Amino acid sequence: MFDKPAPALLIAEARRALEAGVAQGFPQKVVANALGIAQRELEAGPQLVQQELDRLTRLLGDDGDLPTLNGRLASAIRTGSIAADDPALLDHLIRTTIAKLEIDQPAYPAFKAWREGA
Repeated sequence: MFDKPAPALLIAEARRALEAGVAQGFPQKVVANALGIAQRELEAGPQLVQQELDRLTRLLGDDGDLPTLNGRLASAIRTGSIAADDPALLDHLIRTTIAKLEIDQPAYPAFKAWREGA
């Protein structure tokens, strides 16, 4: 579900930057954002991954791990065995995108405005 780098790497790099004396301003914001992403993924990630697995299992009628099921989903879309406008597919894609945004960019202005209006 989540893009790389993994939380452990984000934390390690943030620590390295802090130990090296990260410059004030933008570099500090980058380190703070990296730590925020890692924290949100560690806290909410397991539940969001399980929800994605559950949706994929229902959508595909098959079990497997996340990479395998995502590969099967891509193949099903490519071959047309799942229509691109299938409501269950669209629901899954929207929910997966929202989950990623909640981890990676919860303060992104357009997302924040949409979430507050939803």
